[in-house]
Amino acid sequence: PQDAEQVARLAGMVLEAAERGASVARRLLAFARQGELRAADVDAAALLSDLQEVLGHTLGADIEVRTEVAPGLPSLRADKGQLETVLLNLATNARDAMDDDGGGGVLTLSAQHEVVDASGHPAGLAPGEYLRLAVADTGAGMDAATLARATEPFFTTKPPGKGTGLGLAMARGFAEQSGGALAIESAPGLGTTVTLWLPRGDGLPQQVPVAEDMEASAARPPCALIVDDEPLVREILAAELAERGWDVRQAPGGEAALELLQDEAPDVLITDLAMPGMNGLALIRAARRLRPGLPAVLLTGLVGDGAAAEAALAEALRNGPFALLRKPIDAAALAARAAALLPH
Repeated sequence: PQDAEQVARLAGMVLEAAERGASVARRLLAFARQGELRAADVDAAALLSDLQEVLGHTLGADIEVRTEVAPGLPSLRADKGQLETVLLNLATNARDAMDDDGGGGVLTLSAQHEVVDASGHPAGLAPGEYLRLAVADTGAGMDAATLARATEPFFTTKPPGKGTGLGLAMARGFAEQSGGALAIESAPGLGTTVTLWLPRGDGLPQQVPVAEDMEASAARPPCALIVDDEPLVREILAAELAERGWDVRQAPGGEAALELLQDEAPDVLITDLAMPGMNGLALIRAARRLRPGLPAVLLTGLVGDGAAAEAALAEALRNGPFALLRKPIDAAALAARAAALLPH
């Protein structure tokens, strides 16, 4: 029994270290991404309302979550999934700051429309229309030295094992890649406000269903075909999706996947990029000749920035619903992104 307890304790330590490593790896890979964000019109008011409900249940009873949204707010243009991740990270940072200040406080999520003219903007924004999102807390705040380094990669004031120092750096990178900007206001004893400016959307907000909504409304479970030459990776992804209500088919490579597609019509194709014989992009092209417009998710740990890679990805995007996800894969993110590609 004593050995069993020790094994369980060591196994827990290994799992925790692996999860931290995967999180850091995902964020490091994101620094090298170019042109990957899938921007769409997002309803900022609905987004903050949903986040308020989620955060109210997860940040703790001593954190009050408020929203302040201007009436008649237009949509914003951004990758909704990435934006949600950024805002959740900012909210977690705010919770930690308020815990350090004695436990408890108020977290305020706000959104306003802002027009930037040619006279210039403190955050360096180009003239145009933006939505200004802010995450404000009543925590301890930062001194000038800490504030000056807050968005540096790997800079953190948290103890070892409690933070990577990538959250604010990633938030800034996301805002700038989206055509906006990020700014931080903070002072000791006065809390912290992180502001994101994102371009105004062009049309009506795009409502992207989450996996649970899609599963509840579907007459049958959605079917995913997972293609990967690594059996362990394939089995794990299949098990994770099956737990989330998906009907899953598997294939060890492109040829086997195409044989399966002769007889079956999955709702979405999920394929690795780097596989012997036929790579993921070639498989997507061939699969869509059999099943025109088949939604596809491409999984890769590589960062391709050459003209050929860009052209291939552009082709995949043109010929049907498409998403690119970087490894290591988060199963919940994969399920949500695959669900968002389905017709609704």
